Amino acid sequence: MNTSKIRPIYYPLTVPHPERLRKWSCKIDYRSAEVIAAGEVSATRYRLPAPAPGAAGKRLAFVSDFHYRGHPKDRKLADLAVERLRAFSPDFLCFGGDLTSDAAELDTQPELLEKFRDCAPVRFAVPGNWERGKSWLPVSFWEKLYAEAGIRFLCNAGAEADCFYFHGADDLASGDPRLPESWPEERAPVLLAHRPDTVIALDTCHALDPIALILCGHTHGGQVRFPFLGPIYASSQYGCKLDYGLFERRGGTPRMIVSSGVGNRSLSFRFNCRREVVLVEFA
Repeated sequence: MNTSKIRPIYYPLTVPHPERLRKWSCKIDYRSAEVIAAGEVSATRYRLPAPAPGAAGKRLAFVSDFHYRGHPKDRKLADLAVERLRAFSPDFLCFGGDLTSDAAELDTQPELLEKFRDCAPVRFAVPGNWERGKSWLPVSFWEKLYAEAGIRFLCNAGAEADCFYFHGADDLASGDPRLPESWPEERAPVLLAHRPDTVIALDTCHALDPIALILCGHTHGGQVRFPFLGPIYASSQYGCKLDYGLFERRGGTPRMIVSSGVGNRSLSFRFNCRREVVLVEFA
């Protein structure tokens, strides 16, 4: 599918657009999110209206930001995430990028991906900055890596699945994110974008209007959250305004979920910030 022709209008993407951000509001924040299973890796559920006639009853899961290095703690967190997913039995499983860490540890990635082989019948993945930041590795490298675990890697590409159309956008900082020129009819579009800043960058000329749901990670929920204050930093051009939760653009669509993810990298710990898998139920 051809990518969007509006690129000359919304480029350069990396310029902040606070006027676009003002169209978005948080509807479910960190404290009000429904945690249905707490623990070292929690399960957070969002119940959303079905965006298409055939979507009612479908279940979608989202995991992001493992920063997996094959250490014992990494293996434990991945196994706990798998446990949460199997209990939910999703129809679709989406990976939100930054599954990897340093290049020297890339040989641990097949081990991680193989853990999720039987978690959902349909699985997609999108690149994060830790994948695309390794500029010497082509997209085909990641496509092959994920394909060997039965996962479709989407980098400025899309795929139809049941009544949905999943499109994965490239990373904002290290890649060149694009949207389709047109969206398939009679299927509900779901956009996978590693960081929420990508969504704000693309939110012009009604480009996001057809999208039902957007799934993002990257922020780690701030990773350090103080009681009553929340995070004091999130990896975003917009500070902590997109750190976590369910967001809606003015008018009600699209909706965007920003997850705190599972791992950590820049800081070796989390404080008062849960690790999670995201579970979406369409009713």
